[in-house]
Amino acid sequence: MKKGHFDVIVVGGGPAGSTAAYTLATKGINVCLVDRSVFPRHKLCGGLLTLRSKKIFDEAFGVSWDPVIEAVSRSLFFYRKNLLLNSIRDYKNLYFTRRYNFDNYLLGLVRKADAVLLLGNDVRNVDVKNRTVILGDGSSLFYRYLIGSDGVNSRVGRMLFGKSFDKSTLAYGLEMEVPVTERTQRIVDPEIYFDVVKWGYGWVFPKKETLTVGVGALYGKAPDIRGSFDEFLKMRFGEMPRAETKGHYMPFGNYRRRPGRDNVLLCGDAAGLADPITGEGIAFAMQSGYYAALSVMEDLKKKGSRGALGSYMGKYRGITRELDRAKMLRNLIFPEISQRLFLSVFPKTRSVTQKHMELMAGEIDYGQYTRFIIGGIARYVVRKTVLPGR
Repeated sequence: MKKGHFDVIVVGGGPAGSTAAYTLATKGINVCLVDRSVFPRHKLCGGLLTLRSKKIFDEAFGVSWDPVIEAVSRSLFFYRKNLLLNSIRDYKNLYFTRRYNFDNYLLGLVRKADAVLLLGNDVRNVDVKNRTVILGDGSSLFYRYLIGSDGVNSRVGRMLFGKSFDKSTLAYGLEMEVPVTERTQRIVDPEIYFDVVKWGYGWVFPKKETLTVGVGALYGKAPDIRGSFDEFLKMRFGEMPRAETKGHYMPFGNYRRRPGRDNVLLCGDAAGLADPITGEGIAFAMQSGYYAALSVMEDLKKKGSRGALGSYMGKYRGITRELDRAKMLRNLIFPEISQRLFLSVFPKTRSVTQKHMELMAGEIDYGQYTRFIIGGIARYVVRKTVLPGR
């Protein structure tokens, strides 16, 4: 194949892009991964990896992820501001990583699979008609298939559809790596906080040397996310920690209905694949990257007779059906009036925390989880109205 010509170009070296590139390269397909950053690089992310993430990672990569796991917990604590609502202990594994290390580890696997890596070089333009990617240094690359996994502000997505996501449909996250000190060293299990920001929640996740502390909320519904984050930090630690705050837009359940065109596919945040309830994005990134790679390989076997998007859409809908259910539940949990009702029911039973952990483990789906939550609320309302003395 000519220099600069590839079967597949992958734009973006995060979990989605690395999973796609690795899957293709290990099957002997000529693939090039392009990213504007030089790795390792910092990335705003809570770093939560669920058992669902582990299943997808194991299927796609077939190696251990232990070298980049910083903490493991089998417990989860839920708060309403500083009041403990509910908890579960010794139940399902939750893993925690830093994207600085995790993404670099995945990219190392891609490198070992003999994919071509072009790092520190941005994508300036995409000419879909001529299947050409123009880089920031002025050079051109040519592709048969293009996979855009370049984040929520995807350049590939903009070239396809003329615009990025509407910011009012995205979440905005603020995060801080709080150094572990005598004040914080006992925190070894994850904490989730409701009622600390409108249309969102806060979190504290354990790492080796820091606590990842953040809030995320639907941007169009939360007018003062920065003020809410500052108040949350003061509430949790008694003072403002001395560390840098970083912010970033994130998907919040509003994904692209059509994730590409012909032989151009979008995956991960570029397609808007993130769970608005659990906040999980890494699992869907890896899964969609894997699906995109499989779809390209299927189309290559058919000599490009259908286009990769046709194959990808069927797999993609398996992800988005779950996100549709999550978005429906989002509209029940986060509005102020219904959130009061939800938080009244939440502390009443341990089983709600079990179901939440089972959801993150991929052992139940959002249909089952939603029916459980709605059923619990209905039973609570009946007890309060029909049996007010109980």
